[in-house]
Amino acid sequence: MRNERMRQWLPLVILPALFYAGAKMSLAFAVMPEVLVMLWIPNSFLLAALLQDRARWYGAVAGLIIAAEIAADYPTFSIAEAALFGSINVLEVTIAYLLLRRWRFNTHFGTPVDIAKFIFAGPVIAASVSACAAAAVYSHFRGLQTTFLEFLRVWWFSDGLGLLVLTPFLFTFRDSELPVADKQTVMRWYDGVAALASFVVLIAVALSHERMFHGVTVRPFLLIPIVVYAAARFSMRVTTAVVMAVAALILYVTRNGQQPFGDLSLRETVISTQELIAIMSTMALGIAALLSQHRRDVRDLATRVRERTAELSAANDQLQHLAITDPLTGILNRRALFESMQREMNRNQRYGGALSMIMFDLDHFKEVNDRYGHEVGDAVLQHVVTIASKLLRAADAIARYGGEEFVIIAPETSGAKALQLAERLRAELASSEIVVGGQTLHVTASYGVATQQPSDERPEQILRRADEALYGAKAAGRDRVASAAAVSVI
Repeated sequence: MRNERMRQWLPLVILPALFYAGAKMSLAFAVMPEVLVMLWIPNSFLLAALLQDRARWYGAVAGLIIAAEIAADYPTFSIAEAALFGSINVLEVTIAYLLLRRWRFNTHFGTPVDIAKFIFAGPVIAASVSACAAAAVYSHFRGLQTTFLEFLRVWWFSDGLGLLVLTPFLFTFRDSELPVADKQTVMRWYDGVAALASFVVLIAVALSHERMFHGVTVRPFLLIPIVVYAAARFSMRVTTAVVMAVAALILYVTRNGQQPFGDLSLRETVISTQELIAIMSTMALGIAALLSQHRRDVRDLATRVRERTAELSAANDQLQHLAITDPLTGILNRRALFESMQREMNRNQRYGGALSMIMFDLDHFKEVNDRYGHEVGDAVLQHVVTIASKLLRAADAIARYGGEEFVIIAPETSGAKALQLAERLRAELASSEIVVGGQTLHVTASYGVATQQPSDERPEQILRRADEALYGAKAAGRDRVASAAAVSVI
C-alpha cells in the first residue's frame, strides 16, 4: 500500500523537476538577446509520462508544471508571461496526447505509420496550435521586439523539434517490451569504419568556424549520413540516441557563434539549424521504423514458415504412418510387410545369419464374426496383436497379412528358434481370455514357420512356404505349429 501511494505521488515530484531542468537547458541553448529557443525540451518529458501512465495524475501535476515554467523563465520573462507560456505548454501536450490516444499510437515507434501519427499529432498540430497562442501572448507583452509571425515560427520549430527529437528517445530507453530483434545488432567490421568516419565528421563540425576546419569546408549536412547509417544498421533505441547526440552538437555549435552554415544572420542561422535537425530526425525515425517493421515482418514470416513446415512435416509423418500401418491393429500393413521383408532379406544375404518368418491364422474366426458380430471380431484381432507383441523382441516385426492372418518377421532367428517362438505365441494365445461386451471368448491360431534359403530373392518365396506350413498345421487339427520343408518353393 505504501509503495503504491509513493508511485502515485512520484510524478508530482519528478515531472515538475524534469520540466524545470529541461526548460533551463533549453534556455541555455537559446540565442540571446532575442531569446530564440532552438529546441524546447521539457514538453517531451510530460508527453512521454502521459502516454506511459495514462494521465492518472494529470490534473494535479498541470499546476506544478506551470509553476516550474515560471521558475525556469524568471527573470527572462515576467511571471504573467511565464504563467501563460506554462499553460500553453500544458495545452500543447494535452492536444498531442489526446490525438495520439485517439489514433491508437504505439509507443514503440516501430512502424512508419506510428512515426507519421506522432509527427502530425505533436510537432505539426499540437506545436502549431500552441505556437499561435504563444505568439499572441508574446505580441501582447513584447510586440515591438519580435513580430507575431517570427515568434510563431520560433515557438513552433522549437517545440516541434523538442517533441520530435526527445520523445522517441525517452520511450525507447524506458520501454522494456521492445521486440528482441530491435534490441541488438551484430556488429560488423564496417560498423567500426563508419564509427571512425562519423567521429572525424563530428570533430570537424564541432571545431569548425563559418564552415571551415583547417582550410577544409565542413558543411553541417555531413551529419545526416551519420544518423541515416545508425537508422539503417541499428535499432530505434540506438537511432534516437544518435539523433540526440548529433542534435546537441549542432545546437552547441550554433549557440557558440561558430556559424556552421556560413556568414548568415542570427535568425537565418537559427532557422537553418532547426531545419537541419528536423530533416535529420524525421529521416532517421522514418528509416529506423521502416527497417524495424521489415525485420519484424521477416522474423514473423520465418516463424510462420517454421510453423507451417513443422505442420507439413507432422502431416507427412502422419500420412507415412497411415500408409504403412493397419488402421485396426496399429501394426504394419501388407505393403509395409513386403518392404520390411525385402530389407531384411537383402541385409541377411549381405551379412549372413538367419531370417525366419512366422505366419499364423486364427482358427474358426468366421464363426466369431457370424455369432458375435464384427465389433467383437475386431476386438479379438486387437487382443491377438497385443498378446503377440508382448513376446516379440525389439528387432522383430509383426504385420497384418490380411483378414485374420498375420506374419512375424524374426531377424537373426534360426528355424528351430522360430519354432520355439511360435509355440510360445500359440500357448499364450490359447490360455488367454477375451472379454468383450459381457462375453468371454477363447481363440486359438495355427502357425507356419519358414526360414530364408540361399535361393530366396523375393518375400513371396518365404511367405509361400510359411503359408504351406500354416495350412499343414490347420489340416493336422489347428492350434498347433508346423515348419516348412527346407526347400525352395517357386
